[in-house]
Amino acid sequence: MENVRQETAELARSLLGVMPKIVRRVIADVPLEDEPEGLEKFPNWRDVTELRATPGQISLLRVLVERERCTMQELAGQLGVAPSTVTAMVKRLLAQGYIERTRDDTDWRSVWVKPTERGRMVVVLFDCAQQASLQRRLSQLSDDERTSLVAALPALRHLLEV
Repeated sequence: MENVRQETAELARSLLGVMPKIVRRVIADVPLEDEPEGLEKFPNWRDVTELRATPGQISLLRVLVERERCTMQELAGQLGVAPSTVTAMVKRLLAQGYIERTRDDTDWRSVWVKPTERGRMVVVLFDCAQQASLQRRLSQLSDDERTSLVAALPALRHLLEV
């Protein structure tokens, strides 16, 4: 029993060490100046390069795309940041036309933020670029390594549910 606990602890440390680094590498692979390889078919890639977004701003846009609209408080909660941080990101994205802000019809104190079509397109393009980056990295693995990753996917998905 103790051996299982030690193995589980080591696995937890290893996963926590490797997963965020993989995500950071994939995000860093997405060039925000030049058109990434494989995205030639997306003429709107310039929208992403013009954004010069931080990962936090892309995350904010992604939350808005997934939820359709949010209040500033909801955005801060979803992103796990202070409301002042959300306000700064919203101002920048608003000025660039990636989001729009409206007052609530019944409670004028509440402000709703939602993505524009341009903002939605940026998220789609950024996701495509990240997928292309990860595909390039996966293609560098051996067949056995890729097979091992495929075999691990059900367990990783289960981790999200427990």
